[in-house]
Amino acid sequence: MSHEMVERLRLLEQELAVLKSQLGAEGDARGIAGASRRSLLRHMAVGAAGVATATVVGAATAAAAAADGGGPSRRGSRRHADVAAEHEILDVLYAYGHALDYGGLETFLACFTEDADYVVTFRIEPARNFSFHGHEELTGYFNGHTHAPEAWHKHVTTNASITVDGWHATSTSYFLRVDAGAQPAPSQVVASGRYLDELVRDRWGNWRIASRIAEVENL
Repeated sequence: MSHEMVERLRLLEQELAVLKSQLGAEGDARGIAGASRRSLLRHMAVGAAGVATATVVGAATAAAAAADGGGPSRRGSRRHADVAAEHEILDVLYAYGHALDYGGLETFLACFTEDADYVVTFRIEPARNFSFHGHEELTGYFNGHTHAPEAWHKHVTTNASITVDGWHATSTSYFLRVDAGAQPAPSQVVASGRYLDELVRDRWGNWRIASRIAEVENL
């Protein structure tokens, strides 16, 4: 191998080292990839050494993968994390109903951040709208609500549509309140509507509702 080729390969190795460190930083991967491809193609034009060509092609492939969001493996890992987060958020939505129906103040409050806002709106009689802020007011709401066996009702949450963005998420879901009477008879749907939720992860990694708007549509 000629002295000129050895020198070109040495320069190529230095540039690849810089490229690897740059690809480690997210955010401007697309710009890095484009600039790297142009530089690497100049080296490929040198021709000759097959090992150099193979190394350049591999680096260009890595750059393209970074520009495309990290390649299939990275995108798959990100999607897997989002799916796991969606299941954890569903657990929070369901825990709210279980705690309210059967009693469980600690579980109920754990669904919310300490400074959470909870707003209830009524489509038919908006003058009845009310709201709560923080755990102290939410505790008052919980204690003023009925629970089994004092009353038998179910807060059913369904049709949740969840979007996860890092440690923040939004959720839109439907709710039904189904009440059972003291005597044998079909249960009745006494309220229906939807929840508009904003959730965040706390410092322990648990999802909590930071803001909830309960739109009651039939009352």
